[in-house]
Amino acid sequence: MPSWKVTGSLFALAIGGTAIAYVLYYALFAGAGAARSIQITYLVPAIALAYGVLLLGEPLTVSAVAGLALILTGVTFGTGVVQRRRRTDLQPVPARKGPR
Repeated sequence: MPSWKVTGSLFALAIGGTAIAYVLYYALFAGAGAARSIQITYLVPAIALAYGVLLLGEPLTVSAVAGLALILTGVTFGTGVVQRRRRTDLQPVPARKGPR
């Protein structure tokens, strides 16, 4: 059974970290709106990969980097940073007049 000091520390970190995260998230939500704020959840795998490699000494594999690249590509398209180019050389089709 863990001591009260360990249990108290765990609760302080959990509650404090959660409170700070919610304050930051709602500040982002107020400034950027709902559509962009939800995109932040897609960055969790990137942070987890970095923490695993830097803090836990886990290997950085090609499949992990490829997966991260796919996630970040999706985030850039989802936030509108990268947009499809539209053709500008198309001429409008005139509307038909009268019955067919």
